[in-house]
Amino acid sequence: MVRTRLLTLMLCAVMTPIALAQSTRTTATTLRLRGTIEQCDASARRLSVTTSNGTVQFLLASTARIRQGGREIALPVLEKLGGYRVDVHYSESDGRKTAESVHVIGKAKG
Repeated sequence: MVRTRLLTLMLCAVMTPIALAQSTRTTATTLRLRGTIEQCDASARRLSVTTSNGTVQFLLASTARIRQGGREIALPVLEKLGGYRVDVHYSESDGRKTAESVHVIGKAKG
């Protein structure tokens, strides 16, 4: 009986920090932004997108998918598409926005 209680206490001591760590985790949420490419720097993997609320800066994830017209394009191609409209799916952590995918929609009107 004493041995069972001791084992139970030991399991509680081990499991409690694990349960607390799991309950305090935040789940990543993918956000979406539409705007116009202001600038893209392929070497720095940075993308600036202009919206009606101002310019938003993104770091392009190393795994980011970049597409135009249903086809995947390389980052240096995106760099040449200033003025094109884009749909960016991104995550945000510590105030830093990281683009997970960029879909070039078309040339901005105007």
